[in-house]
Amino acid sequence: MELTPQRPNIQDVHAFIRAVASTLEQMHARQEPHGSVLSMRIVEWLDETGQFHAGKFHAARALVKNLPNNYDSLQFDVWCCADISIERIAGPAASSDQPFQAHLYLGKAWPEVFLRLLEDIAKNKQQSCVTMEALSSALQRPVTAAESAGNSVQPADDSQVVSTETAIPHASEPPSPLVKVSVPSPKTPLAPVISFALPNATVGKPYCLEAGRIARAIAGKRGDNPETAQVVHLQLPEDHGLSFDKLTGAVSGTPTQAFEGPLSLGYVVSSSSGILPLQISLLINPNPASLWKELDPPADAPYQKELLDHSEALHGPFRIVAASRRGRSHANKGEFRDDDYAIGYAADTGWLVIVVADGAGSATYSRRGSQIACAVAKDRLVGVLDSAQHNQAEALYTQHRDWQHPEVKKALRQSLYEAALLAHHKLRAEVAKPAEPLPAPPTLRNYDTTLILLVMKKTGEGCVVATFAIGDGGAGILPHPGEGIPLTHADSGEHAGQTIFLTFDSTIANDEANLEKRFHLVQTAEFTGALAMTDGITDPKFPSDAAFADPAQWASLWAELQPVLTSSPALLEWMNFFSPGNHDDRTLVAVLPAQTAAPATS
Repeated sequence: MELTPQRPNIQDVHAFIRAVASTLEQMHARQEPHGSVLSMRIVEWLDETGQFHAGKFHAARALVKNLPNNYDSLQFDVWCCADISIERIAGPAASSDQPFQAHLYLGKAWPEVFLRLLEDIAKNKQQSCVTMEALSSALQRPVTAAESAGNSVQPADDSQVVSTETAIPHASEPPSPLVKVSVPSPKTPLAPVISFALPNATVGKPYCLEAGRIARAIAGKRGDNPETAQVVHLQLPEDHGLSFDKLTGAVSGTPTQAFEGPLSLGYVVSSSSGILPLQISLLINPNPASLWKELDPPADAPYQKELLDHSEALHGPFRIVAASRRGRSHANKGEFRDDDYAIGYAADTGWLVIVVADGAGSATYSRRGSQIACAVAKDRLVGVLDSAQHNQAEALYTQHRDWQHPEVKKALRQSLYEAALLAHHKLRAEVAKPAEPLPAPPTLRNYDTTLILLVMKKTGEGCVVATFAIGDGGAGILPHPGEGIPLTHADSGEHAGQTIFLTFDSTIANDEANLEKRFHLVQTAEFTGALAMTDGITDPKFPSDAAFADPAQWASLWAELQPVLTSSPALLEWMNFFSPGNHDDRTLVAVLPAQTAAPATS
């Protein structure tokens, strides 16, 4: 095959397609279509070694334009991804005039369910509603021994079977009009068993096939009267959480364990006809959360750190509930928690100090970087804000009686900036003289971490809060339960999705443009709560910049949080929620009025 920029030599086709599908699945979970998933763009997605590069894939993203009215932008990505997969699997010799036939490629290390989905998409592109999650999930399934040997059962004669379509996974999606079925052609002399597959289910997710849906699907394929057709028997797996209603033919329940295999079903054309046996298959996928491992980090690694942390405190007019937990991605690899937080209080002046940091997963000692940054910045701010000599913002407020006065804002901004600057220099000091023996001399980038500083004070006019942020994550204040005001903004590098860190000289540059974009100050007459979070919380709860700026999204998060802010263990447990594609460490510090303290238990 001649190699061109449009047809690069990809050595591991399976790894390439899997990486593309997985990345698209994560984007679609955030409702972000890629748009430029076309063969001619493949060369833009690869690194210098020809391997798939997620960052370049994101950077090559283009808006989907001029699609026909009946096309969905996310579905368009699925179709394009399927086309690329078919091209790579079938090779250049495959005729474009012949539809993709899954059975031709069994025994070549591809999961059969993935090949069947490609076949379904190729045949029914206009009507197919396969999701990227379904396509990616099918691709991730291990290849069975039968598939590996190419022994999957195929029809002996195309005339024997009208359709061999595969059920579209994920019952949480709107149901497709029909259950996918396979029936004998009219010229079959004896009525064999009719086989078909129910839509896939997932452990822990409600599953429902509405009354009569199965019977109508079969009747439609056979040409029977759907008004009189019935399913009178369905043998569902025992103790799996699903039930069959004999009166209506509905299937419902929440699966409790995984299953894959054949079941028996009895169908009648009318109340006076005999029972026709059917062969039915059902796949219940395991709950994705159950597939993650929980491994301990090496006991001899430097900078040991607790995998979970949580605390509660009362400081003046404020009640604080905080928690931080290791993400699934780190637990699955036996790595440390890289997030950290710190809380302080300047008792003489009434300033509360909150610091949250997210160590970069790619940085060897970022767990220590976030720890240093939080501790140093918190101590610095408490010391400055509690000092009559050094708290210039307090002195200038006494003079101007206005927290929004330019001189007051600038003085408060300077205090926050200097705390971040000191944390930066402490990281440099750690590089020069590590606190623990390390296997090799470290670099500053080994300690990459983001940093969010939040200070707030109860005043006669309500509440004043200020932030200084470097990197992702976010903070906000809620004057009312139904209204949230963001206190930070998206802070990224030159390329989309690129995070910046406290270790970068540019982030602590002492120039007006840099300082102003990192500083926010808000004064509110009322105060319900304030939140400071790492991106393990903001990414799943605010999937876009627009969502982060939407007061309704903040209100939704607050409504979700309120029941668990009774205690820090409850908050820690809430943080274990499952969100596809979002498996990072999670840290959240919530500030509430002191009178909302958790109720006493009897």
